[in-house]
Amino acid sequence: MPQKERITLRIFTLSSSRVLGEVAVVLSLLVAPTLAFGQAKKPLTSDDLIQMKKAGFDEQTMIRAIEANGVSIDTSLQGLLALKNSGLGGAVINSALSAAAPKSPPVSAAIEPNGLPDEVGLYLARAGTLVAVQPEVVNFKTGGMLKAVATYGIAKAKFNGTVRGEKSSIQVTSPIEVVLRCQDGTAPSEYQLVMLEAKKDHREFTAGRAGLTGASMGLDKSAIALKFDKIGKNTYKTQISVLKRGEYGFLAPGAVSTSNMASSGKMYTFRVTE
Repeated sequence: MPQKERITLRIFTLSSSRVLGEVAVVLSLLVAPTLAFGQAKKPLTSDDLIQMKKAGFDEQTMIRAIEANGVSIDTSLQGLLALKNSGLGGAVINSALSAAAPKSPPVSAAIEPNGLPDEVGLYLARAGTLVAVQPEVVNFKTGGMLKAVATYGIAKAKFNGTVRGEKSSIQVTSPIEVVLRCQDGTAPSEYQLVMLEAKKDHREFTAGRAGLTGASMGLDKSAIALKFDKIGKNTYKTQISVLKRGEYGFLAPGAVSTSNMASSGKMYTFRVTE
């Protein structure tokens, strides 16, 4: 073989080996834990994250690795500064902090003899049992008011509902089975399901708009339509299979947002992971 051809072949072989090596590392992080039956996942450390950054992994791959394996990192100021100084982006650090945060244990539902919950609330069916979802406080605030004033009402002001925290502590996969125990005189349709937009330290949704032509309050346009079946006294069930990956919440009845006053309510949130 001529010398030029041998050099070209060697370069190609080295490049291919490097690519295969990187692919093997990704697979070991994302796939291997699910193949090792009975073996505990090994959480990623701060050093692991820094090494992945140096190896050139993109943020999305690192976040998926964090979600798949969990983390065991130093969350002190010094530890976070070390991660930031290594070049890790805010999205990766926030994902690591969310994975490191202690998770609240699921609350077992109080069950009636007929197998239905006896307390008002929202429940998720998991492995044949009902798990109560703890409500979170949702606050309403006005956004874009200055722009609305500057444009004489042409640009509409928004009334946003916000929930603390970037992500819900409840993770689910589709399809989702939800059971509602309502108060007397309350219909399941009064619980409105809406997709939440994840921000740095909170999740939010638009509850209304106001402009030159007037105000429009409520979630009629953004609420996700659901069909509930009655399975007991004040108890209803629905199965949801159309949700894409993201943050969601059921806004409980009684939460009121108006254009001239701040208010609050409660919301049952969850995160769809796949």
